[in-house]
Amino acid sequence: MDYAVFDKLCKEKNTTPTALALKLGLSKGNTSSWKKGGNPSADVLIKIADELDCTIDLLLGRLKKRPSSDNLSDDEQKLINIYKGLSPMNKGRLKERAEMLAEMEMPVLNEPVAVEEPEEKRLKINCSTYQVSAGAGFELGEGDEWYEIEVPDTSKARKADFALHIKGNSMEPIYFDGDIVLVKEQPSVDLGQIGIFSIEGNGFIKKFGGDRLISLNAEYDDIEFSDYDEERIRCFGKVIGRV
Repeated sequence: MDYAVFDKLCKEKNTTPTALALKLGLSKGNTSSWKKGGNPSADVLIKIADELDCTIDLLLGRLKKRPSSDNLSDDEQKLINIYKGLSPMNKGRLKERAEMLAEMEMPVLNEPVAVEEPEEKRLKINCSTYQVSAGAGFELGEGDEWYEIEVPDTSKARKADFALHIKGNSMEPIYFDGDIVLVKEQPSVDLGQIGIFSIEGNGFIKKFGGDRLISLNAEYDDIEFSDYDEERIRCFGKVIGRV
């Protein structure tokens, strides 16, 4: 659509493109798209032409000015005279037929415009070969091994020191079996925060409850620190998100 022509016609009718779009049940975004060279659908073009008392060709920039009765062809004038002589019901029928024919003449306007998706930024982060349990726990073993994984570049990912895989379902419905969580390395977490813990060599992802570790899944019992050697209880860090 020729936006300059559209804007000029709106001013002649003491309105604006945005006001006209809203009147037709559209949004401000539509006028922004048209201003950048986009085209309304055929049915919207017809409605705009009706509101502005102009032809679709004029809106599409195919005419330098709106036709008047002085420069109409004999066929065009004949059609206008026929239309004026119809009853309101038949005028409606003729208009519907004309709209259908106009839409058939402009199939390209109905084709969706391809929008190029921006490439997602990613970053690399170390991930442990050991999994932590959202269940009964398991041996972490001596030392650790790491490999790099690519994750979406988010604010949480940039704050994370490493990532871990989860095994089990005791932290559902927040964390699920197979999830990869982002961890900020620190020796302790605050009450109620979710962290990564090692108890006598077994790795867990749990909520810190002061004197115990708590599962989010009610089917699992708390892990009370009093049942274990305190010197073999360690916090590796706080869980700050997931991949």
